[in-house]
Amino acid sequence: MNRPHLSDDELIGLLYGLGDSESHLAGCSECGERWSAMHRALGMARAEAVVPEISGRRLATQRLQILERLEQPTGSHAWRWVPVAAAASLLAAGLFMMQSPRVPHPAPTPTAAVNPEADTELFTDVYSMEQDVEPKAVAPIRALFQETSLEEGPQ
Repeated sequence: MNRPHLSDDELIGLLYGLGDSESHLAGCSECGERWSAMHRALGMARAEAVVPEISGRRLATQRLQILERLEQPTGSHAWRWVPVAAAASLLAAGLFMMQSPRVPHPAPTPTAAVNPEADTELFTDVYSMEQDVEPKAVAPIRALFQETSLEEGPQ
């Protein structure tokens, strides 16, 4: 089985313990050389990394400075009232918007004359719909559940 060479991403994954292509590294000299070069570069980078030494006294001093800054009020005292003023103005605007208008609305103009025949027909239709409690869509289903007489024999 002739497998293609490992990509740089696959080699970096192997460098950090990901993947399982180590068998390819044993059989491929080109990938083995690239692997060795990456491994050496990582070792040199780790050796050159300098971790600064910070004393416990320095950390304690920094902590005290941070706590002092947190306890000090920032800016003027006027900034404390900004959220309160914003909430009050929003409440006032909401109350203003909820007030009903004081201008009376004009009375609606009559649109059409009353037609007694149309009203009679409307009331008849409404009354017939009110009396019919079963929807029209149920009629076909009702036929499925009607009792058949047992007197008829099998045919």
